[in-house]
Amino acid sequence: MAFNKTQLLSVLALGVGAAISPVPAHADEVSDLKALVNELKNQVLEQRAQVKDLRTQLNDLNSQVKDQKKQVSDQSAQVQNQNNVLQKVEAQQQVLEKKQAAVPVQASASEADAVKPGYFAIPGTKTAFKIGGYVKLDVVDDVSSNLGASAFTKTATDFTAIPLDHSQAANRSGQVNFTAQESRLNLTALTKSEALGEVKTVLEGDFYNVGSGNLFRLRHAYVSGGGFLAGQTWSTFADLETGGPETLDFNGPVGWAATRQPQLRYTAKLPTGNLDLAIESPSGDLTSTATDYHIDKAPDVVVRYTVDPSWGHFAVAGLGRYLASDSGLPGKHPDSLVYGVLAGIGIKTVGKDTLVFQTVDGNGIGRYLEQGQGISAVLVNNEIKPINIWGGTVGYTHFWTDALRSNVAYGYGHFGTPNGDAKLPIKSLTSVHANLIWSPWTATDVGLEYIYGHLETSTPQLDAATKTTASQGSASRVEGSVKYTF
Repeated sequence: MAFNKTQLLSVLALGVGAAISPVPAHADEVSDLKALVNELKNQVLEQRAQVKDLRTQLNDLNSQVKDQKKQVSDQSAQVQNQNNVLQKVEAQQQVLEKKQAAVPVQASASEADAVKPGYFAIPGTKTAFKIGGYVKLDVVDDVSSNLGASAFTKTATDFTAIPLDHSQAANRSGQVNFTAQESRLNLTALTKSEALGEVKTVLEGDFYNVGSGNLFRLRHAYVSGGGFLAGQTWSTFADLETGGPETLDFNGPVGWAATRQPQLRYTAKLPTGNLDLAIESPSGDLTSTATDYHIDKAPDVVVRYTVDPSWGHFAVAGLGRYLASDSGLPGKHPDSLVYGVLAGIGIKTVGKDTLVFQTVDGNGIGRYLEQGQGISAVLVNNEIKPINIWGGTVGYTHFWTDALRSNVAYGYGHFGTPNGDAKLPIKSLTSVHANLIWSPWTATDVGLEYIYGHLETSTPQLDAATKTTASQGSASRVEGSVKYTF
């Protein structure tokens, strides 16, 4: 039902009057209502405080989250940097692994210093070693006369053994010989030393014995370091670089110096070259119609200077010797001071070609020559008479290609042998070598060589078998070789 405005105002007035009129029965309800309002206010205040605490906690959480985000960002940056560093390290490690793969395995850092290409380190030491050598087959045909008839010189030339013309030996031609005795084996060791630097030890031998059989023969046995050398090797009175070009013949041309013997040597490094001073085994080499009473009282003394300029090589050497004889009986005991000089030069010409020349002159130095009489003096009437010697060799090496080369060598030796001794009085020796060497594979050589020799004596000699006399003789030989170096 609807009320008008006047009716509504009347009802409201009655309600208000009733409300404000004293009603004792409702006083407790008002008090309870006030308490309830106060309690609600307190709850509102507590909730406000809780809200404030929650906001504070939320702000703290926001700060912590912000810090954690920053830490995560920093850690991400560190991880990225570590990844970059790791990639670089891995790349460097791959490079090192490739380098190490190309280097022989080494036992320790100390051994690494001793290892050179071709050498093997001995674990637990500062020493590395290398084994080398070669196997060689020689086939020799003496097409005219012969250039050596002994067990040793059937395949290695001996120009002093050339038979004189018209003799029984000269009439024997066409002898063919095979040998592998030149085959060689060597061991080289390198040791790091604080006192001497790198110490080198060498042992080498072959099977080219003068006697029969294939017995192993010592060629080199020496140790060197700090400029010193002790042991057996090539004499200091030699220069192998100018002693002639490469030949298939084991002995090579006449006219140059080369012998191996025990010695003590010191090498001084000079601004322009090397100066060698040595004392070497004397090994007196006298011959006589009577018993040889030679006695070695002093070592041979040698001085040598070598230099290697851009154009090639140069060497000069001097030798002093003391020869003596003592029979142990009363009387004269002869002696003699003798000498020798050597000069050699090598010149680089066109491409890999080289020209070499060496000359040797002396009085009593016979055993130092590679090809000669093998003696330095004769003993006649208890007097030492040295043999005057002069010789020289010249050679040229030409490379047709990297795998094909030729060598030509001419040698000459002149001997002033005194009369009165049973030794053949050789006046001169001449030799010619010419070869062609092919290297079809690495470390492999196949060659063919022609050798000519001529001998002349100071007086005509009688051949008892043919009753002929002659003062000269010639011989020629063809030699083929196959050689593999390891």
